[in-house]
Amino acid sequence: MDGGQQDQSAQVREFAKPSDLFRWCLRHATHDVHGINYRTCFAEYVGAAQADGYLWRQYDRRLESLIAAVRPGLKVLEVGCGLGHDLCWTALRGATSVGIDIKSEMTGFAEQLLALVRREIDATIAVDIRHTNLMAMDPAEQFDFIYMKDTLHHLEPRAEVIDKLASLLAPGGHILIVEPNAWNPLIQFQMFRIRGFKTVIRKTDVATGEEFVYGNERLLTGGTMVRLFRRAGISGSTRSFRLLPTRLSGRSGLARVASRIEARRLERLVPLLPVHTVFFGRKDRLAGAGQ
Repeated sequence: MDGGQQDQSAQVREFAKPSDLFRWCLRHATHDVHGINYRTCFAEYVGAAQADGYLWRQYDRRLESLIAAVRPGLKVLEVGCGLGHDLCWTALRGATSVGIDIKSEMTGFAEQLLALVRREIDATIAVDIRHTNLMAMDPAEQFDFIYMKDTLHHLEPRAEVIDKLASLLAPGGHILIVEPNAWNPLIQFQMFRIRGFKTVIRKTDVATGEEFVYGNERLLTGGTMVRLFRRAGISGSTRSFRLLPTRLSGRSGLARVASRIEARRLERLVPLLPVHTVFFGRKDRLAGAGQ
């Protein structure tokens, strides 16, 4: 291995966790696409980019199952890839990664971020970013691991979406869904203020003019996710965690108390307080036989 390859390998090893690359992106990705940029989308994280602590532990905690599973050769799909930093991270760890988003401003930003990561970190990462609807994907394209963050509540029609996800997941493959906790009354109040009684709406892509169906902040409880995915041949479980929302994560006293409670995995005793609910499931190895 020559010196350039050694330097590149050492640089990739610096990004052991998704938050490592996310912080790098906050510092280095300055581009803007139709008003989408890191300072607009992640203002609280930008202010904390140089610090260690509660906010970053929680960022990685959402993706624990992905961190444990990612390996060279794993075929990964991120649904609602957004700005693209987590997708690029999976590829830096050796995965062959596909990211889709229905919003062209998001895929436009993610493509520019991918170019930056390839230029500055690793030119060889295998990433394919697509501006497409999940429902348009070909089930012949199978993935070992599918994940999404804060996306399921925007996907409609819900039952068809879950069946589609199951069709894209290879037998024995895993799926990770990160969502706001539907049992948290403050989160539900915030969602209601945004949507009112309109739980399904139509939106228009800012660049293409294309109309699409959009779930308007319609959250599912963990139990409902388990039941819906089980019907689609995916068995799994949920956990709810993280006591402090992002806006309070920088308060050191609160963060210390929350960290002590969370270290003992006691959030389950206060089900109305956690911020996140995560579903993690596995497709039956026989489930693909009848598809």
